[in-house]
Amino acid sequence: MFKQAAVLAATGVALLAGCGGVEPQMEQEEIIANLIEAGYPARDIQVIDEAVFVGGDALVTLQASREMLQAPEGSQEQFRTNNLVGPQVTRICINSTTDFNNIPNLNQGLNLAIENYNALGLRFTFVRDSTVGCSATIIAQMSTLRPENWAGFPDLGLPFGSINMVYAMANESLDVNEHIITHELGHTLGLRHSDYYDRSISCQPPYTGVEGDMGVGVIPIPGTPQTAVWDGSIMNACPHANSSGEFTATDATALFALYGKPCADVNVAEYRGQTGRQVRCACASGAATSGSVWGTNNYTDDSNICRAAVHAGVMTTLGGAVTIEVQPAQSVFIGTTRNGVTTSSYGYWDGSYRFIGAQVPQPQTSPLCSTYNMVSYRGQTGRAIRCGCPTVSLGASFWGTDLYTDDSDVCVAAVHAGAIPASGGDVTVTIQPGQSSYTSTSRYGVTSTAYGYWEGSISLSP
Repeated sequence: MFKQAAVLAATGVALLAGCGGVEPQMEQEEIIANLIEAGYPARDIQVIDEAVFVGGDALVTLQASREMLQAPEGSQEQFRTNNLVGPQVTRICINSTTDFNNIPNLNQGLNLAIENYNALGLRFTFVRDSTVGCSATIIAQMSTLRPENWAGFPDLGLPFGSINMVYAMANESLDVNEHIITHELGHTLGLRHSDYYDRSISCQPPYTGVEGDMGVGVIPIPGTPQTAVWDGSIMNACPHANSSGEFTATDATALFALYGKPCADVNVAEYRGQTGRQVRCACASGAATSGSVWGTNNYTDDSNICRAAVHAGVMTTLGGAVTIEVQPAQSVFIGTTRNGVTTSSYGYWDGSYRFIGAQVPQPQTSPLCSTYNMVSYRGQTGRAIRCGCPTVSLGASFWGTDLYTDDSDVCVAAVHAGAIPASGGDVTVTIQPGQSSYTSTSRYGVTSTAYGYWEGSISLSP
């Protein structure tokens, strides 16, 4: 799959004619902004004599930087084949041949590649030179049959049985050997080239062009970026001389989405008392279509993780990898509808969790409700006041149900009314006339007090 040493030289970006009439500094700033958006690390971008370079020797014009953002429709950074490694595979033994071991950088590069995968905490582990407990075996060997390094894709739920390296790898650095072995192992697990649709992104002639389906499928992996970029993935079709041999963040996301511990196997309740502990797991496509969820932003620790992840906006129903953070007991969980998922409300529960990376609405964007004296608005029936509550003290006094006395604590009454969660938020207070009586009920973990006649009331809404 990876090409031989002759194509390991750094790949440059094609020089295209820039647009005239743009100030050099403004042009540089746009090029740099476009490169960063396209996925290039800021550390790889340099300005030398008013020209912008990436990777040390690749000059990028304004037009070239703009074209980097024009990805082919439907393209994504990471792709997989139709076939994957099955759940029965938990220990993959990689056994290397003598001639492979006799090339020091290949021998050590294999150790580093194994470390790359095992550091991700996938549902299987790579071990080297073992025959004990192997549910699958891969042979690392030298090859003279083809002028390039190669491997294959999974079959019958097992990884491809070999990675095949050319002797020219003896002339390459340890990092490049690590990179290519990690790449070839990726193929044995079912990863396609991230730039399969345009190999000129990472390769030089004659290895450019479109690979197509190749009869094994090309399926986008959820949660990965929408464009392939030079040096953006260890699964680019071609490496370069400065390859680090390490996974990028998108590589890790792709592998965990495919082979991470299934969220269905995670019992968050086991982590009660370990507030702040993070647990990563993976949801398959369709895993979020059913299951019960209680809460918003914070979810009860028996809530279905995949469905809650869609509700929180950190994943779609196509699946992907998520990271949850263990949270303590909560006095109330408010149900809402988000992203096509409706969650339920509940009172006190002993444990909860939230998602890392979720865009949680920030409470208190309006003046504090405590700065208002609602009694002073008596007689102004229908007047609406928008105010904010920080984290709510659920011990404050309030009277009524749906309609509350106008001297009630607005924030705790708003939790009781279902207008905000206990974590706070904005609420609309509407002035209402006095009532002859106010009833007591328990809702969302708080209990209101009954009262007789009172001259002024309020109602509360999100």
